[in-house]
Amino acid sequence: MRKTIVAAAATAALALALVSAAGAGGRAGTFTYCTDPTFPPMELTSTSGAITGFDVDMASALAPTFGESAKALKTAFPGLIAALNAKKCNAVISGIFVTPDRLKQAGAAGYMETHRVFIVKAGNPKHVMGPADLKGLNVAVQTGTKYEAYLKALKAKIGFNLQGYPGDNDAVAQVILGRADVVLTQDTSFAFQAKAHPGKIAVAYTFPQKDTFGVYYRKGDPLGPKIAAGLKTLKSDGTLAKLAKKYKIPVGDVK
Repeated sequence: MRKTIVAAAATAALALALVSAAGAGGRAGTFTYCTDPTFPPMELTSTSGAITGFDVDMASALAPTFGESAKALKTAFPGLIAALNAKKCNAVISGIFVTPDRLKQAGAAGYMETHRVFIVKAGNPKHVMGPADLKGLNVAVQTGTKYEAYLKALKAKIGFNLQGYPGDNDAVAQVILGRADVVLTQDTSFAFQAKAHPGKIAVAYTFPQKDTFGVYYRKGDPLGPKIAAGLKTLKSDGTLAKLAKKYKIPVGDVK
């Protein structure tokens, strides 16, 4: 009799666990996202070793909209989409652009519109006013990014020395240290770096076209519509605006 009761209890517990997991998309309540914490203020590693930033706070607010808790998985930027499709994480949240090429590999929901910028030393000693002025200069960039792809194509046309670095922080540092004349990054990055290094850097040129940061998810994953709906909720309830203010990002940038 005791064995029957124990077996019944175990069966009930297993059924409850399966129902809970099914309600969480088969992830037992944990929303794991791949991120490369080298792009402040979107994501960075604090002095304590914790991953923090706008995207991290957003993920922590997003996951509960579909009944889960968020967990970051540190992943090198060039391998983010590959890691997603290999099911190492449920989504990619890493200051990553929504582009036609990436949409061939995964689905995405946008949440912020920003602009690319050329950052130079304060005073713009090389007089950089646009892309054509990079000719003959030393240009820093984070490797594996759309920034690098753009600069490689531009370099073939006008000629300059392209320096690649593993993180956006590293690339910006080259301008501050005088090892590079220009770095291509995002206006969100400049807002953070200008605060961290007052009077050291300036925006020389802002690209007119907008870029959209998005959350990527696997094609056909039922989680995709939940992510899109959750982001809409975070915009409508003011969460994204509050995070933008916290990280000194223009509130109008959040989609």
